[in-house]
Amino acid sequence: MSGRNGAAKRHRRLCIRRCETHLIRPTAPRPQRRDCQGQLLARLRAMAGPAGTITQATMRPWCSATFVGAQHRLVLKLTGSDANMAATALATALSEADFALHGHIVADVVVDALLRERPDSATLVLAILTIEDW
Repeated sequence: MSGRNGAAKRHRRLCIRRCETHLIRPTAPRPQRRDCQGQLLARLRAMAGPAGTITQATMRPWCSATFVGAQHRLVLKLTGSDANMAATALATALSEADFALHGHIVADVVVDALLRERPDSATLVLAILTIEDW
């Protein structure tokens, strides 16, 4: 390297600036929320009555750009002499139901399937989306 630029680069020295140190305090972590599946199952059992049994329940975490929650997949079996009529009434009632879940809101309830197996037995397959209530 020749010329002015080469000479300037050779004579540079490392200069470390000293400044006062500041303590960095970590922010409080997001409070841990309890999962709401137990509450949701209790509300569904109450709506279905003694003839209703939840035979399968799964949950997986879900989030969007603005919400955090869970997707629930439930299978509810109704038995009894009027099971088909009760299943139809319950499927209709679920679309307007107001679930009171502590710390969570039921954002969407969808009846994926209404299976009428026999005159005394019916099965509802439900997909439910819950979001955390801040």
